[in-house]
This record gives sequence, C-alpha cells and structure tokens, in this order.
Amino acid sequence: MSEIVIDPREFIMPPYIDCPKCGKQFFGVLMICPDKYFRRCKNCFYPRPNESGISYPLPTLKKKVIYIDQFAISNMMLALNPASKAFRKGNVDLFWSILFEKLDRLCKLQLIVCPDSSYHANESLVSPFYAALKRMYEQLSYGVSFYASTEIKLLQIHEHCTHWASGDAGKSLDLDVTRVVSGEIHAWQEKMYFSVNMSYSEEDADEVRKARERIHVGLARVFHRWQSEKDRTFDDWFNEEASAFGQVTLQIFRDAVIRRARIQAGQIEMTRNDLYPPYEASVIFTIQDVLKEHGVQPSEIWPKTIEYLTSLYLRDIPFVKISSMLVAAIARKAASGMRKPPNQGMNNDIGVISVLLPYCDAMFIDNQCCSLLKERPLCERIAYNTDIFCQNAKDDFISYLDRIEKSASLGHFTKVKEVYGDNWPKPYHALYEGTKDQTNKKGGTYVD
Repeated sequence: MSEIVIDPREFIMPPYIDCPKCGKQFFGVLMICPDKYFRRCKNCFYPRPNESGISYPLPTLKKKVIYIDQFAISNMMLALNPASKAFRKGNVDLFWSILFEKLDRLCKLQLIVCPDSSYHANESLVSPFYAALKRMYEQLSYGVSFYASTEIKLLQIHEHCTHWASGDAGKSLDLDVTRVVSGEIHAWQEKMYFSVNMSYSEEDADEVRKARERIHVGLARVFHRWQSEKDRTFDDWFNEEASAFGQVTLQIFRDAVIRRARIQAGQIEMTRNDLYPPYEASVIFTIQDVLKEHGVQPSEIWPKTIEYLTSLYLRDIPFVKISSMLVAAIARKAASGMRKPPNQGMNNDIGVISVLLPYCDAMFIDNQCCSLLKERPLCERIAYNTDIFCQNAKDDFISYLDRIEKSASLGHFTKVKEVYGDNWPKPYHALYEGTKDQTNKKGGTYVD
C-alpha cells in the first residue's frame, strides 16, 4: 500500500517577510481566518509546532452580495474554456471575458462575493458542461452557497407565520443574507478551498428535465387563458397567483395523504417519488409547529392552518410576493397581445429571483426578467434595495463593479497585499487549462 507524506511546510505560502527568529525571508502565511491570519516560518518553523502561529488582526469586511444568473455563468465558462467549440472558433462575446475578470478580481480583493445556489447546480446538471460550469460558479462563490430554495422558503414561512400567530402579521421579515447561506460572507477568505464532485446519473438529470417540462406545460396552458382576459387588471392576476400558493399547498398535501393511504392498503404501487413526502408537507408541518409553539390547542391546529394558508397576509411573504408579481406581469403581457408563452427557462428565473433577490445587493439576470422588474408596479412594490442588471445594460453593470473597487480605501488594498501578495487579484484566466475537468458527468468529451 502506497504512503502519502505531507510536509506541513507546504501549507506556508507567500507573501513572505523576515522571520523574527531566524531572520530569513520565509515567514509566510499559514492560515487565513475570517478576522485574522497566521504566519509561520517555512525555514525554522517558528513559532513552535504545537502553536498555531503568530496572529495578525484583520479589519471587518462588508462585502457586496452579487448573484450571477446561470446564463452568465455559462457564457463566462465558454469564454475561458478551451474545450468549447465557441472558444476555439472565437465566437464568444468579449464582454464575458471582461465580466469574469471584474468579478474574479473583486472577489479576490475581498469586496464582493457571488454565492452559488441550487439553481446553478440544477441548471448545470442538464448541461453537457456540468463539471466546467460547476468550476466557474465555485470560483466566484469561494465556498459560500445559498441554502436550497425550499429551505429559504420555509425560513420565510416560519418567521411570517410566527408574526401572524403573535398578532403582528404586518411585521417585516429579517432578510439578513447571513441567515440563508452556508459559509461566511463578510470574512477574509482562505487562498484554497476544496470542492467535492458528486456523482449524478442520467436519471437524476432526467428528473430535473421532466420537472421543468411539467411546470412549463402548466405555464403555457394558463398563458393561453391569460390571452383572453382583456378586462382583468395587474392586481387581479397578482391576487389570484398569491392566493394559489396556499390553495395548492393544501391540495398537494391532501393528495399525498390519500396516495399514501392507498399505497398502504395495497391499492397502488409505490414509486420513487413516494419515498419522501412532498415539499408542501414540510410547509404544513412548519406552520403547525409554529401554531403549537403559540399555544394553539390540538383541536384547532388544522382550522388555524387552513386559516393561515387562505389569509391575505400570505402575499406579504417575499417569495410569494415577488413570484406572484412576475407571473402577473407576464399575464398582463399575454392579455396585451404577447403571442408566445415564455420559454422553459422563465420558470427557473422566477424561482431564482423570487427567493434570492431580497438577500442580494445586486443581481445580473436575463433581459426579459430584468425588463419585467423595471415595469410598474413591480419596480415600486418590490422594494428590497437590490440593483438589477442584465445583458442589455451590461455597461451599467461594469460601471457598478468599477464603483465598488473605487469605493475601497487605500488601507484595504494595502491589507489585501499584506495577506495575499501582489499578484493575488490577477484574474484566473487559466481556470480550465491543464485540468482534468474537461469531461462531462458521464466521462465523455465536451461538445457544444
């Protein structure tokens, strides 16, 4: 059996300064923590091996949280990836290379962070460039990931229901981004991070595709209904969509209970989808846990659950409010003469925006959704102080990123140089060169 020997000195990295003990310029950076970093000598290993090293304090950070949508992740990957046909033929818009340079530099300067999400993972899963896309969004997230959308929704429901049960349903929710991410946002980051590549089957990818197709078919069906509703207003569609959340939750839970009973009675066969309860069950149980915590008697739990899920206050939950407004905006366009329903990606876009927008300082999203968010009344009612950008306003986004760098103090740049070295902020153009991640999840060669 082979033996792997790791020299602890390999973890001591530049920039080096003179060692206080041996005097040689080998006193390097051993470890970077959220608010301090440690040095140790690569030559004499000062201080003693059983000590962490000499620590140096780091100033508090307040990074901008910027969400980069999947289409931008894809284009930046193609712009840098020699395995892509677009790269080899030079058919990639120069903007995507510039955008990567700006984002990568600002991340390394500890000024922004671009958390990845389950939406990135799912969209990448159905692409032949799965590993390469994952490499791109992880390069910009530095180990910071949004919780799964279902978890964030449950968090909002739990807090909102708590206010409702306390008689303060109009109280605003706590939308601090640190509550919905794994990893530390406002922290000085280590130079290295580790990524685990999970094994996904084609069956997993097919499940994602089928789910997207089912949702898109439903949207296309209701889109044709909207086209005939010339006399309805934006608020009519908004109220209908917002109310549907509670109604659908109750219906799906009821259907799941009935199906489970039929399976136990041997009337129908269990399928893979029956192994776990639907997400709507988690919504119901979350609500009922809150009600129990507030002293609601067992006999009143279900009446109160139904009362909550059919109340007008539900439209104030951020993800319900934003998604309902986006759907209402599409309905208005359908009634005004829009001929074709939105493409399949719209469902994913609505999910991303409705769940993550309140937690971001800025989002770079697709043109259509950006346009919808800038329409009235959306731009007036969705007031979360999030700057919205898209490819049609790409120069504005570049200017926004430039302003972030210009706003940083000289002392900040000096500290970055002290901890990471002179060349650290240089964009990592060689992200895909000389690596073995140029194959897809099945092991074949990437083609596009």
